Amino acid sequence: MQHLFIQLDDLSDEILIHILKKLYNVEVLYSLMGVNQRLNRIVHDTIFTRDLCLLECLPDNKTSSPLSDPILDRFCSKILPEIGHRIKTLYLERTSMERILSATNYPNLNNLSLCHIDSEVAMSLFDGKHSLTHIFNNQISSLFISFNDVKDSLPMRTIYSIIFAKILTIFTTLGCLKFNPSSSHCDAVLFYLIRDTAISSTLLELHVGVVEMRDRLDILDGRFDQLRILYVTVYGILPWLSEIDT
Repeated sequence: MQHLFIQLDDLSDEILIHILKKLYNVEVLYSLMGVNQRLNRIVHDTIFTRDLCLLECLPDNKTSSPLSDPILDRFCSKILPEIGHRIKTLYLERTSMERILSATNYPNLNNLSLCHIDSEVAMSLFDGKHSLTHIFNNQISSLFISFNDVKDSLPMRTIYSIIFAKILTIFTTLGCLKFNPSSSHCDAVLFYLIRDTAISSTLLELHVGVVEMRDRLDILDGRFDQLRILYVTVYGILPWLSEIDT
């Protein structure tokens, strides 16, 4: 009777890979890395190691949460040190991102998504003195960042504007920046506050929300001289900034 049951090892590599591609890469790596020599070879393929979303997707497939501590511990101590050189894209969240980025070397990492991070963490992370600055300086060509600050009566736009300028200062090879896409009028970027520092000669694509029309004109004044694609949301015209020089 036992010969009537198909075992996992009976399947060809092609069929196994086809099945495993239906799962999240983080699930494949956590469940199968180290099980046996054959599975270890398969899960080390770039199909499963090139792009990693180190978040736990919830049943609605629209939201996510941090990885559980046991899963995160294994990734940082065992899995990431083995595959760090293969990773090109990382999707991280605020509570684990520094630990994951510090777990090993990522010589080929060039796409980074930081989801729902705190502004205080971002201010520290992008101050140019952080131990991870070498990754930001020399490798990252595409950055997505969104924030998790609780909205109150105090607009966050000044702080986010400073963070925006810090990013352009330390990400010296940045080609694409998607900055806080869920922003509102209270946390949009004020370009008039950062005219002297929000400059980039490498940026090709920018997604950003701004407070008013003059901010949009500041983007197009030559400070981003290589810019080819611009997605900008203008939230209004402030009365004290409404005059536009001609």
